[in-house]
Amino acid sequence: MKIQTSLPPAPLHAQLKRLGPWFYEFEFSNGVRTESSGDNDVLAIHESRARCILPYLDRHFEGRWQNISCLDVACHEGWFALQVAQRGARFVRGIDLRPERIQRANLIREAGGFSNVIFEVKDLFALDPPREGTFDLVLFLGIFYHLEDIVRGFRLARALTREVCVVEGQVARHSGEIETAWGKQTQIRSGPACVVIESDPEHARPGAALSLVPSLPALQRIVRGAGFERIELVEPTPSLHEQYRNFDRVLLFAFAG
Repeated sequence: MKIQTSLPPAPLHAQLKRLGPWFYEFEFSNGVRTESSGDNDVLAIHESRARCILPYLDRHFEGRWQNISCLDVACHEGWFALQVAQRGARFVRGIDLRPERIQRANLIREAGGFSNVIFEVKDLFALDPPREGTFDLVLFLGIFYHLEDIVRGFRLARALTREVCVVEGQVARHSGEIETAWGKQTQIRSGPACVVIESDPEHARPGAALSLVPSLPALQRIVRGAGFERIELVEPTPSLHEQYRNFDRVLLFAFAG
């Protein structure tokens, strides 16, 4: 959906250019667009997940958007948060660690005149569910595989979710189980695998050096272990980016009840 704006094209274009290049492509009703960094592969992945997520949410929340609250964790420049807001959600909150991302998100928010959205610089692990409350919709996109403490991350996501959490990200290429000795009598236990890799500086939480990338079975076990009662895995279609077709990236809808 194009961002509706009452601003003239020239000053809006100047503001957007000042903060560019942008990661996401935003398009406004006056014809102005953001200038992205030009990574076609990244844009194709984004397009694929948008085509999976937004139609699903439109069906799921049909006739209810005006009552829906949303939390977008690691919201980046706020693309998905603003798409939800434009659908008429009652309240949308986006958080991200990077001030420059929140600065861009706030520029789009102001240009679109959104009164139902706030963006703030905040760490996922600084959220306190009893104080924050719960949200009908939680977006957990492109974050879990950057976390050192992935289990805690999903427990927080579950505690913040009233209805549905959208989970998307990279998974490890391993479908089997691995074994470990356990306990005094060397009991052998087995389970799905995770890959430990060094974090990219632009994605890591400050001070973090490692990320745990789960296999799909491990991700599903973690999501269920965090307390989500039901999971729907999106089955990729031929039109999606090859990472989804190859199950290198996956998309889940996790339901709180």
